[in-house]
Amino acid sequence: MNFSDLTFVDHPVIAGATQTVQVFPNGWQVSIVAGPARGGLRLAGTIGEDTFEVAVINPRSGMLEDILPWQTPVQITTILRLVKML
Repeated sequence: MNFSDLTFVDHPVIAGATQTVQVFPNGWQVSIVAGPARGGLRLAGTIGEDTFEVAVINPRSGMLEDILPWQTPVQITTILRLVKML
């Protein structure tokens, strides 16, 4: 799985933001979001700057301790591949 395989949609809560959630057969999930450069709730990823806020979700205990801020597409590809192997 690569970053380029992901499909982003409008974030359901944050106006002007985008989101995708990848669910793996092992039950783990990766949520990836980015927000607008100005206005609204600031996310740790910005549309147009190719940076994203990433949350990794364990199927047994929920979201891991903290989000991964300002991740690039290359870093996200690495995260996706690692989570898939869990």
